[in-house]
Amino acid sequence: MHAELLILRLIHILTAIMWVGSSIFTTFFLAPALASTPAVLGQVMAGLQKRRVITVMPIVATLTVLSGLRLLWIDSAGFSGSYFDTGSGRTFAYSGLAALIAYVVAFGIARPIGARGAKIGAALSGSPEPSERERLLAELDRLRRRGAILTQSAVGLGILAAAGMAIARYV
Repeated sequence: MHAELLILRLIHILTAIMWVGSSIFTTFFLAPALASTPAVLGQVMAGLQKRRVITVMPIVATLTVLSGLRLLWIDSAGFSGSYFDTGSGRTFAYSGLAALIAYVVAFGIARPIGARGAKIGAALSGSPEPSERERLLAELDRLRRRGAILTQSAVGLGILAAAGMAIARYV
């Protein structure tokens, strides 16, 4: 059991750092920089896809959530109610809930919106008629705004989850 705990904690902490850290960097630094230089956006996205970031990040997030659930299972002796009556138990539970919601928002809602936006962007590069181009640009703008709000919400929840996990043992 001791080895399992060490391995799970290592997986949980390292993948959480990667997930939340890259989300913070992307949302608050990379995306705004690319928004101001749209010509580079396609090249950067192609480079990220080539390096499989689009595939790796959901795997990293899934490992974070699954290892966290297993750690909580072990720590709470099988999700015992008395554990969740403690300050630490409640903090871990609420932090885990925030991480789960962030996961669903990021990969279940915001990511499909981004994929639709990419399809519209590809359609725009095909030189559609002016009226169609205007409609596509309006739709793309709507999707970008919605995606930005969802992504920022997921990142905020990820930050709350990470902060809660960091202090839970001391609550």
